[in-house]
This record gives sequence, C-alpha cells and structure tokens, in this order.
Amino acid sequence: MAWSFVPPAAEQVEHPAEELLNSANAGLIIHRVGQISYEFRKEARSFARDLQFFTNKSLHPYATTLLYEELFGVQDRMHWLIHMRAPNDYGRLLEMVDHDSDFQEVSTSDRLSDRGGGNWERMFVEGSFQEKVIVPQHGFTHADGQELDGLFATPARFQTGQSPENMLHSANARVVVHRTGQVRFALRKEGRKFAMEWLARVNERLEGHATVFLYEEQWGKQDRLHWLIHLRTLDDYRRIVELEAEDARLRELLSAQWVPDRHGGGYWGRMFLDGTFQDTVLVPHYPGAAGGS
Repeated sequence: MAWSFVPPAAEQVEHPAEELLNSANAGLIIHRVGQISYEFRKEARSFARDLQFFTNKSLHPYATTLLYEELFGVQDRMHWLIHMRAPNDYGRLLEMVDHDSDFQEVSTSDRLSDRGGGNWERMFVEGSFQEKVIVPQHGFTHADGQELDGLFATPARFQTGQSPENMLHSANARVVVHRTGQVRFALRKEGRKFAMEWLARVNERLEGHATVFLYEEQWGKQDRLHWLIHLRTLDDYRRIVELEAEDARLRELLSAQWVPDRHGGGYWGRMFLDGTFQDTVLVPHYPGAAGGS
C-alpha cells in the first residue's frame, strides 16, 4: 500500500499550478510554525485556511503560501511555507496586513463568538509562532549563465538534473521531510559539498520518487543547513534508506574521508555537530483528513 495520505498542496490554491511559487522555483522560503490549542483545533485550521486564501489572492504572483501538518511529531502543530521571489516582497505582505480590509476581517473579527470571543490569539499557544528564512544553497548548481529574473537566489531546481515532469517540490509532493543539521564552522565548505553530493545521487537514482533540495538559514543560525526531501508517497522514504545501504556511490560518500588531515581527518559525521540532525515529516493540510477539519 502506498501511503499518500492527502492531495498535494497545489490543490489548496486557486491559481494554476504552473503559476505558483514553490520550493523548486522560489528565491527564498519563510517557514512559519504555530502550535494550535487543542480546544480550538477546528477553528484554528479554518483560520489558517482563510489566512492562506487571502494571502495567495493578494500576493500572487509574488508569493505563494502552502499549508502543512506535522506527521509523527507534535500533534496540531501547523507549518506554513511562504515562497517568495525576494525579501522585498515581504513588504507586500505587510501592506496587505495593514490595508487589506478582507484580510483584516479574517485576522481581527470575532471567530469565537460562542466560545468566549476572540480570534487567532486564542486559537494558538502563546509564544509558539516561529519563522525561519531559508534560501537555496548557492555555489553548487547547474545554473551557469541563467538569469535570476529578480529572484533573491538561484532557485533550488538548478541543484538537480531531474526533468521538470518528474521533479517533486512543495506544491506537488504528498510528503515533505524537513531535515536540519548544524555544520561545524571550520568545515562549512566540506559539509555543504557532502550535502550536495548526497542529494545529487539520491535525485539521480530516485527520479520520480524523491527530489531533494538544500537550503541554508538566512538571518538565523549561522551554518544551519535545511534539506527538503520531497516524496511521492511516504513509502518512498524507504527507497532512500535502501539506496544508502545498497548503492555503491552512496556507500562511498558515506565512508569517504571528508575532513581534511589538517583538521584531524574523519568521515562525514565529524563535519556536523552531534545531535543536531532533526527530521520533521510534513503532509499537506487537507480539510477532509482526520484532524484537518
């Protein structure tokens, strides 16, 4: 059985899929996380969908917001991936927040009239909202001679040679594994090179089943890397595990000396701080799914 769970996130948006920004073509991504209060699970999801609708309506084609739920992690923690062309487009978001009457109706009206009154401030746990800005990793792409056309950074789609028809990204994948890891400062170049060679092999061998992109955190923690592992179904993660065990090229990458002798030598593990790798499994929010009402 293929664990596909719900439709891809592109179906959350009214605009055609080819017009959307996503993890493959965006210049940056704002990753917003918020924890729903259990007593307001239904109301908070309704608010999140309305917020997404008006954001996409007002900011298209400069930004696309896709909504996800955490799987096998923290119950009722919501994830927004806000794809933008460039940081200046955040100003368009602020303009909407300040002056769009429809948006203000969503964010300030009494949505809990029969439960004591209030809006989103009661639906989410105090202090739980966090935002991180991630930018596609530069310097290791196939984008020689390509025009950025106003994008803040070379989009992640140039990190792979997969065909557009088979490439998975945040709008068409049914599962996204968000992996983070902290590179040691002294080995930042080697760590990125290893990360790019690993994803290149996975993308080469698993085209149609998995697409991996690498990003780095901007205006946050220095040298914290972010991988978005896009899967056709959750079952396809097994293919990555098996590939690491069986593929000669990946076994070579994992067993090679990546740390230069001047730093004492060592395998890939010495390039990253122990205990900093973390995987979060995300699936697109879907009203018909359990807990998604």
